[in-house]
Amino acid sequence: MSDVEALIGTHNVVFFDSPSCPYCRKAEAALRQADIEFTKVPIDPYRAALKDMTGKTSAPSVWIKGTYVGGCNDGTEPWHGVLPMLANGKFKEFLGA
Repeated sequence: MSDVEALIGTHNVVFFDSPSCPYCRKAEAALRQADIEFTKVPIDPYRAALKDMTGKTSAPSVWIKGTYVGGCNDGTEPWHGVLPMLANGKFKEFLGA
């Protein structure tokens, strides 16, 4: 198991972050406003592994219970993205809340 897989597998919500990314700040603020706990990790050491797993290297890269759910507004599936998933209830549904 790789380091990135271990991180994703041991936390309910993992937020791969880039400090200068405005989308990261927006997604992080939305998660905090929704009172969702998450583990924030710098994305740079994991970009190559994340690209292998998702085809994307952009930040944020958000995972819920081992499932990739995209970035701030979108991802690799039509239902992906922190903001849309918070708005439609899918984020908490994935958490089992």
